[in-house]
Amino acid sequence: MTLNKLALCGIIAGLTASTAVDDLDAAILQDILEAYTEHQPSTCTGDAATSTSYTYAFPGTNLDSNWHEEFVQYEQDLFLASMSHTDANNRSWTIRLGQGGNMYSHFCPDLHGESMPPQAHANAPWIDEVHQSVSVNNNLNGQVGECNGETCPAYFIHGAGTYQKDDPYTSTPFYSQSLAKSCDGATCTFAAWGQQAHLTTVFTSPIITLNRFTNCGDGIIEHTEMIYNFAPAGSSPHLIDQSYFNVPWSGVRASNLPIALEPDPTTGELSYEDPDTVDYCPLCGWGNDQPEGPQGRCARADLQDLGGYTSFVGNGLYVNRPADEQKQYLWCRKPNVNCSGNASTCMATPEECYDAGGEPKAGYTPVILEVPANSTPQCEDRGEFHNGYELKCKMRRTGFGHTTPYLSAATVNDPCAPWAGTDTKMGFYRSDTNEGFEATFIRHWSYSPAAQWMYFRVDAADFNTARDMVHSVFDNTGNNQVLPVQFQATPPATSSNDVPLDYNPGALPSVTFVAGDGVSSLTPGDFRRRLGSSNRDYYVYTNNYYGGQAKLEAGYALSKRAFFFASELSSVKATADSLKSNVVYDLIEETRYNPRAIDLYKSGTSFDAVAATSAQGTSTTCTSPSATLECSGFSTPTPGYSPIFYVTCGSSSYLGPDPHFFTPGNGETFTFPGMSNNNDEKIRSYACEGQDASVRPTWKLIGFFDPSCVMLGPGLAYDDEICVEPSEEPSSQPSSTPSLHPSSEPSSQPSVTSSSQPSAGPSSQPSSKPSLQPSSEPSLSLEPTPSPSEAPSQPVRKYIWCKRPGGCNSSNEATCMAGPGECYTESGYGSVKAGYTPIELKVFANTHTQCRDRGHYGAEHELRCKFHTTGFGRTKPYLRPPAGSTMGFYREDNGKGFEATFIRHWSWRIGGTWVYLRVKAPNYRAARDIVNNSMNNVGNDQPLPVRFEMRSLFE
Repeated sequence: MTLNKLALCGIIAGLTASTAVDDLDAAILQDILEAYTEHQPSTCTGDAATSTSYTYAFPGTNLDSNWHEEFVQYEQDLFLASMSHTDANNRSWTIRLGQGGNMYSHFCPDLHGESMPPQAHANAPWIDEVHQSVSVNNNLNGQVGECNGETCPAYFIHGAGTYQKDDPYTSTPFYSQSLAKSCDGATCTFAAWGQQAHLTTVFTSPIITLNRFTNCGDGIIEHTEMIYNFAPAGSSPHLIDQSYFNVPWSGVRASNLPIALEPDPTTGELSYEDPDTVDYCPLCGWGNDQPEGPQGRCARADLQDLGGYTSFVGNGLYVNRPADEQKQYLWCRKPNVNCSGNASTCMATPEECYDAGGEPKAGYTPVILEVPANSTPQCEDRGEFHNGYELKCKMRRTGFGHTTPYLSAATVNDPCAPWAGTDTKMGFYRSDTNEGFEATFIRHWSYSPAAQWMYFRVDAADFNTARDMVHSVFDNTGNNQVLPVQFQATPPATSSNDVPLDYNPGALPSVTFVAGDGVSSLTPGDFRRRLGSSNRDYYVYTNNYYGGQAKLEAGYALSKRAFFFASELSSVKATADSLKSNVVYDLIEETRYNPRAIDLYKSGTSFDAVAATSAQGTSTTCTSPSATLECSGFSTPTPGYSPIFYVTCGSSSYLGPDPHFFTPGNGETFTFPGMSNNNDEKIRSYACEGQDASVRPTWKLIGFFDPSCVMLGPGLAYDDEICVEPSEEPSSQPSSTPSLHPSSEPSSQPSVTSSSQPSAGPSSQPSSKPSLQPSSEPSLSLEPTPSPSEAPSQPVRKYIWCKRPGGCNSSNEATCMAGPGECYTESGYGSVKAGYTPIELKVFANTHTQCRDRGHYGAEHELRCKFHTTGFGRTKPYLRPPAGSTMGFYREDNGKGFEATFIRHWSWRIGGTWVYLRVKAPNYRAARDIVNNSMNNVGNDQPLPVRFEMRSLFE
């Protein structure tokens, strides 16, 4: 399997997929995105394939991306592929794609670094602040009385995945599941099953998302995204029609790309050199972009009324914008209202409760800030965020209700120019001495009427420092009177309009989204652009497909091909102008497709899916004498045919049209593509009926078939090797698996590996090479040797990594582990050095290894299995057996075990128990069974010790 073998090396340049599984994926993806009438081919031409590389192997976290530390642990599970462009003019980039096929990282090492936000979004690691497609059913989303007579929950299908709001099921994030992937030349393409993002939910998802990224060279990426509604024909439109879309929902890291520019829609000019005339976009808080509102020229607007693109520029651009001198910030209690009974509605914003002179209007009472008598503020821990450490402190009077100012120091004086507030200060000060401290963010002036808590952040690295910052100023113990507190916000000092003599804004880095004019005769709805800022390191950029005619019915696909690119600011206009007419919008009915054939072949309890080798091909070939053709289908949506999925849950499997086949409650409280008939019975696509919450299903798209095909149903195993055609020429490399039967003629050269069966008798000559390792069992000689051995046996090399003296914790887990060469004497061959602790391999009591799927690599399948205790940090052995050897894991009680082909990590996180390994297996199920069959410890109330061995084949 050439593609995946080479992926282990980290890059694949211009390689064509050659394996059965990759040919199937490539055929399906290519045809869904291209094989329909009126398809417009890519305008990316040239030799970009020579500058493109990609890999399916996780390359490790890019430390220069500076992701939110709490979520770094999840990236390896998220990662599906990466794709890179090497550029001679500082426009190199690497994008990383998640399991949903969506982009979560866009890294430009010679420009601004990471484009995507750092993910400081609670319960949403690479779920929200990424480049993805989103679809909404407005018949159900939040609608009153539409969900079993009650108000419906949110209905948003994310291309990326679900929020972490259903413990224990989503304590590990659940990303939209990859259905197919293919990389070739300058292009990578992916399909995934989109997921209901807002958990818990009563809705199913009838959406497949597709993403294609093509390297156009010169820093430009062509992105084709498609949203396909695969609900069966005849489904209730009320339940399955999608009517509002983000194509894409995206954005940038504000700290790296702080200013947005758009060209003048009338003249098409883009001004940025003179600070007084920069075509900048005000960026108000998300949602405050209504027409004629504070966001001005960059309010939400249809694409046909704009200039075709939006560019985000790196630090250093001068923009003259007067500060908004807002006078008051505290919220007020409304007149004649007691907050105890209606805390959520009793408070008024500053815009409502103050007059033009900044005084409270009659009857309005501003929140009263004070520290209780004879007390400190009693601050409590609320956790670390990107813009400070959050506390809740007793610093206001009771009797006030819910307030949500979400006030940031960066925007306190100009909420629509977050880039301008770097010198702004806001803080709390004593009324008696004017001593105080600065705050970076205010979440709530008040929340519960009965409490005195105020919620805010300060610039501190930990809770103790943050608390001491407040208590050192506002300690009111010994005072039997409350201590009044004042809030102040100070705008930055006005600076000179003069700019440096060497000011060259054209050299600044930028990332540009090219959306075109949104006009297409094939899409009856409207397209618009929206922008906004957030209280995190994130600016939102999105295009909506919306309006009364924007509808995606069963069997239809919404497609958009657009561009984004990284460059110097000076080249933005010329590059964007050359691309914006190439943006394509389409709404594709399944009758427009011209698919190729896909056939299902069955052999025993296994099946294979084979695609015709050419576009619109009508026949397939299967060379297996034991396989029979069972069903014929197609590579694209076709009237009367449904997408067929291969689904696994633990050791169970299913082939058919229902992706929810193993979902708890399927057939009882819901059926696909409907919704739950009981709002208390949630739909969990990420769970397996009757199994532990840690067991996750897997899905693969096989093609489009008649749902009445007789072989569909549970119990079949997918084996993509059944119909693999033998090569016409002998391979230049040995086969990945040895023969199980002897050859009819002797080989002309000796074997380099052992036979699968021992010889019937002893050899007439001694071995040509000595053993590399001692025998696993002693020799059974009948006579003693006539003379002693010429040399003593050699010490055995060690492979297990160790914890360094001092141990591992969350702050040093990346550096706390030592390789064998450091932690054992004799350069890794002797005993453990003092203070070092080797990883102890074991299977926990009353369980098995709980192996999880990590993907297929050539003839190998990667797993992560629970094989050790917690408390060990990151290890990177990347271990394979040397030539003439095997390696494996073996039980200490009976010696049974299995062979591994690759060890990626002995351990990774201090709180984890996973070993990351590969075995020779055709798929996840087979790989998992290889491990579990020998390492099952269910029914044993003691841990099962396991040893790792490297064994020579020449023993």
